[in-house]
Amino acid sequence: MQPLKVEVPGESYHAGLISCQMACPVRTDARGYVRAIAEGRFEEAYLIARVPHPFASICGRICGAPCEAACRRGKVPSIDDD
Repeated sequence: MQPLKVEVPGESYHAGLISCQMACPVRTDARGYVRAIAEGRFEEAYLIARVPHPFASICGRICGAPCEAACRRGKVPSIDDD
């Protein structure tokens, strides 16, 4: 019996699966801060959104939200789809 070669993917592989974060020019973890808000962890959500860049307040006003267009959730058929 030959030994099985197992390869563990690196962090960059997994990061590429998060399409919303990869669509963001500053790689803000939109998924992370939306989840934190939904769970009532508002300070943590603020820090998740703030850490990637020092101009979060400005970006929040002018952001074109490329994460929304790239989000995989929009590709999941809804219950109302035929």
